[in-house]
Amino acid sequence: MGCEELPLVGIVAGHQRRARLLPGLSSRQREVAELVAGGLSDPQIASKLFISPRTVRAHVAGVLRQLEATSRVEIACAVVLAQIGGLLG
Repeated sequence: MGCEELPLVGIVAGHQRRARLLPGLSSRQREVAELVAGGLSDPQIASKLFISPRTVRAHVAGVLRQLEATSRVEIACAVVLAQIGGLLG
């Protein structure tokens, strides 16, 4: 393995770690995370779930905190890996 490959290995490992944390989220947080992974904005998620955009922001913040993620993209990567790995029922 060349040195240029090491950063990618670390990135993938981080996403896999976050994917393993997804089942520990509340059902609403998982639902919001899956909608984030689908590319929906906060207002779109709010409309779909019949909650306020402010509540969506709070759920997204909670997901980011619990997954130790820094962006919606990291949430999306974790969700996809969890789905592929069968971690989300």
